[in-house]
Amino acid sequence: MSRIRQSLGVFGAVAVLLASVSGAVAQESPDAAMRAQMAAITLERASLPGDYRFQGETFFDASQVAGATLDAGELEGAGFLASYASVYRNPDNGATITSYVTAWEDADAVEAGFGILEDEALTHPDGSLTDAEATVGETPRETTTGTYPDPADPATTVGIVDTTFRIDRFLVGVSLAVTDGTEPDAELVGTLAGTVESRATAAVRNESPDGTDLSLVPQVVPLSGFGPLLQAGFLDSGDVEEMYGLQGSALGQLDASWAEVVGLGEASAAAPYIGVGLTSFGSAEDAQAVLGQAGDLTPGIDGAQALDGIDIEGADAVAAIRFPSPATGVAEADSVRILAVVDATLVSVDVQGAPSLDLAQETAVGLATAQAGCVGADSCEAPTLPEGLTGAS
Repeated sequence: MSRIRQSLGVFGAVAVLLASVSGAVAQESPDAAMRAQMAAITLERASLPGDYRFQGETFFDASQVAGATLDAGELEGAGFLASYASVYRNPDNGATITSYVTAWEDADAVEAGFGILEDEALTHPDGSLTDAEATVGETPRETTTGTYPDPADPATTVGIVDTTFRIDRFLVGVSLAVTDGTEPDAELVGTLAGTVESRATAAVRNESPDGTDLSLVPQVVPLSGFGPLLQAGFLDSGDVEEMYGLQGSALGQLDASWAEVVGLGEASAAAPYIGVGLTSFGSAEDAQAVLGQAGDLTPGIDGAQALDGIDIEGADAVAAIRFPSPATGVAEADSVRILAVVDATLVSVDVQGAPSLDLAQETAVGLATAQAGCVGADSCEAPTLPEGLTGAS
């Protein structure tokens, strides 16, 4: 059973929304092309039963995958490059569906890595788990079933069905975990594993699986160099509209959306937070329709006000708001959100929990300007953040 299979309590960042944060974070991220492939492999909302809701997705380095029971150096020596996981949760019974990817230097490295990550005697020494041959993907491959104590609450027993297999130089898979004493649905996992196999096969051919656009990721301002990466990945219209509490909005017309968020504070996952996103639409009119609904895209945020006079070079249209961040719980506005349209692409930038509103605005304008300039480009570089954003002089 893959060690990457884990629940993520990360930023729920969609095209233009930052929410609250808790739990796991990632420290590093691979290059843009590999990031796009890995994130495109994991399951999208449309593939899942209707009662599962997006929880989070991001990248992990060797030390995070290793945890307390594996050797990160052994993983890196075997050819480990990066891992990625995406989690959806059923709010009624707490069941989670996790799809995951580990990238390795080559197919031989996958074989070595499989031997490390799939050793349940190390990854889940207190579990009662059984391995069987999987029928999807390339070897090495296996399906693991059984139970183990929840690491977060040893009094809780987790029931699991987990299928892992190789596609090219990726070790991929999907799991269903339950904690209510029922048997996880093995047939559902088998169906989802077939979907993941199809998505992985397309991604390694540099084809974009449903709900994704591999060309979008290199255009995004890379944030991982600024701090812990809390959220990174493709989000479909269902995820976006659910996060906003909307139905039938202009966001429902998006083609593909990528969002990422980092925390800049001294403590792990601490404020201030910055997020960027790119969302492609079929037309400029559809993209600009989102700006007309900007005032409706702040559910649960009290004190949000329009911010006038924001001009972003290269943008066809701009809307902005200022607000007190719900993640920091302050009374006065300390955050700025900017939406800008470039052709048929929506640029979104959030800066939350800044030391001052002026710093939030300066940072947001700088990021939005850089992001607008990267639309349509083959690569993108991050701008320099203003001094004092993290409280340093």
